[in-house]
Amino acid sequence: MFQLKSMRPVLISLQALMLIVLLLMSGLVEAQEIKTKSALNEALVKAAGTENTTKKVDVLLNVGTYYLSLPGELKVDLSIAMRYQAQAFAIAKQLKFFQGIAKALVLQADIIRESGNKLRSEELYNQAISYAGKFKLINELAGAYSAKGQLYGNEGIELDKKIKYNEQALKLYRQAGNKLEEGNSLNNLGDYYNIKGNASYAIKLLDSSLMAYHAIRFKALQGIYNNLCIANNSLGNLAQALKYGLLAEKTADQLGDTTLQRSSIKNHLGLTYFNLRNDPKALEYWFEAAKIAGKYKDPNYILTLVANMATVLVRMKRFEEGTSILIKTIKKFPPQDVQMKLRIPYILFNAYYDISDYAKAEPYYKQLLKFHHELPKDDPNQIYLYRSIIKKMVHEKQYSADTIYLKAHEKQSLEQKNLLALSQLYRLWYAVDSAQNKPWAAIAHYKNFKRLSDSISNNEKTKQMAGLEIEYQTEKKDKDIALLNQKNQLQKIRIKNDGRMQSLFIGGLIVVILVAGLIYNRYRLKKKSNLVLEQKQKEINEQNKLLLKILDEKEWLLREIHHRVKNNLQIVISLLNTQSAYLDNDDALTAIRNSQNRMHAMSLIHQKLYQSDNLAEIDMDWYIKELIDYMVECFSTDRKIRFELRTESIRLDVAQAVPLGLILNEAISNTIKYAFPDGKNGKVDISFLLTDGAYCELRIADNGVGLPDGFDADYSESLGMSLMTGLTSQLNGEIKMWNDGGLILDIKFKKHNELAHNATQLINN
Repeated sequence: MFQLKSMRPVLISLQALMLIVLLLMSGLVEAQEIKTKSALNEALVKAAGTENTTKKVDVLLNVGTYYLSLPGELKVDLSIAMRYQAQAFAIAKQLKFFQGIAKALVLQADIIRESGNKLRSEELYNQAISYAGKFKLINELAGAYSAKGQLYGNEGIELDKKIKYNEQALKLYRQAGNKLEEGNSLNNLGDYYNIKGNASYAIKLLDSSLMAYHAIRFKALQGIYNNLCIANNSLGNLAQALKYGLLAEKTADQLGDTTLQRSSIKNHLGLTYFNLRNDPKALEYWFEAAKIAGKYKDPNYILTLVANMATVLVRMKRFEEGTSILIKTIKKFPPQDVQMKLRIPYILFNAYYDISDYAKAEPYYKQLLKFHHELPKDDPNQIYLYRSIIKKMVHEKQYSADTIYLKAHEKQSLEQKNLLALSQLYRLWYAVDSAQNKPWAAIAHYKNFKRLSDSISNNEKTKQMAGLEIEYQTEKKDKDIALLNQKNQLQKIRIKNDGRMQSLFIGGLIVVILVAGLIYNRYRLKKKSNLVLEQKQKEINEQNKLLLKILDEKEWLLREIHHRVKNNLQIVISLLNTQSAYLDNDDALTAIRNSQNRMHAMSLIHQKLYQSDNLAEIDMDWYIKELIDYMVECFSTDRKIRFELRTESIRLDVAQAVPLGLILNEAISNTIKYAFPDGKNGKVDISFLLTDGAYCELRIADNGVGLPDGFDADYSESLGMSLMTGLTSQLNGEIKMWNDGGLILDIKFKKHNELAHNATQLINN
């Protein structure tokens, strides 16, 4: 059955991953390595916040390497990686940072290689090699050679080229005294020589790599332990293979390694258990490895692991299960490399042969025979092709031809020092000799088989392997117990915290209930208060309605009073007019006429009040004009006396309007009667203005004869003068008169509006 070589399809992707990881761990990289998203974010912040320095170049290169190493080789990741590489290259060029330029060129070549452009990538690697060589940058030159080796595959001439470039890198790293990269190069070369079929030399290289790592106390040794497990499996040193496989798993556990390399470790531990014929254990490890590979979506590795599981299922007599999962997987992930294309028919041929279904096995045998003729004779895979051909010929009893393949198988197994393959070969040869009735040859080959199989699995080694496994399992159980104790402590803390949280919750709930009770109590008090306020407001509204009704009634009554006062005054005027018709005395008639004018002056005020919406105040501008018009009409001046008015719209209450109207009536009457004797023409200026904000001033000026000499208003016996003086006192005002081109009468008093104020208050309430 295919064993070690079945691991090879994964090595291309794993080697790239290991190279990136090891480069990141190198002491040559000044910036902090980037493994996680959080570390990436910190690096980006650091790069954005710093000036262009050599350190920034290293940070940008590490960011580019991080995106390059992401699983899946997505175009978007490669594009981002290229962007950071370009930034690093530009800054390094600006700073003349030669090491940074060389590393940026290598990173660019790596990105181009991953995108699939091999020719362009090779040009860039050569450019990096030339640049590093020109400036004698030994570490960077070695890194360029090592990276260039990744261009080539793991078969034939390409594998030889890969080994050649890595040996050049190793030489340079030793020259530079770079122990870490020396260990990395030895590790890679050990892996490549094992693939080439020289497992013995591979182990020597890997041991040297391990010594270099130990010299610098390098801790991430899971990769080299894994390679030592692979190489020892190739040689049939299963005890050593198990030792290093368990060490690889233990180290990966300690370092928290969750990369695809973890899947490789479990894969090769599964292979070791398979070779030890512990099939359930092998299946368990391969199943775990497949889960990790599925997470990284690596089709080649998934196919490798499914092929491994199919192999062990067939050996466990679960033929249908093994063949069906393999056929289903190759439909989803068709094999890409020669090694896997060869391995699939090998597994299916042996599976169908084991259940004697030779018809189904035949097409797979033809594929294997074709590979046998096409591959070089020294190709490591020929061992497994020989085994399949020998099995077919034994079944068909072609013993003479069988001997040729048996000898070729023996030669190659001896060259590779593959004890496991030799052991299986001698068992087959024993079967052929027995079938040909060659007892002595059969005994000799059986002895060889027993010697080798005992050598592989003698009692001492069995005890050693059992001890290793027990030690590992014990340590693992101790860790599990410690982990369980830790979980138990965490559970206790969680329970304690839950108890506190429960107490806090209950306390909070009580506080909430108290607050809710207080809020509800306040709500009830407020509701009760609102009901009282609503009741009071209702009462106030009803009182307001009643007051408005009363006010309306008062206004109506007041308007009616003004109307009736006006009517009564008009009746009195009419009575006086009637009385004057029966009088012949001029003085009596004059007295009656003067009384009529005075009553009309008062009547106008009451008329205006009951006709207006404002029952408290009267507009004196309107009133003065109306009164003058009436006086002019009453005295029939024939327009010889011209009146000029200059009045403001001043509103006075009744208490001030009536006295002022009577004063105006007396003044105009006297002016018409006495200022312009013998029918002379004249002019009378009348002004009523608001002065100093709160004082009213009535001024009547004519251009008539004026007051007689020696006239004293205080000693005048004139009724009109007495009225004006008395009415001015009633207004709490001041009256003045003097001659200045005629008579000037000036009355000044303070305006008040108490009635209007009281009325407004009454309406508002």
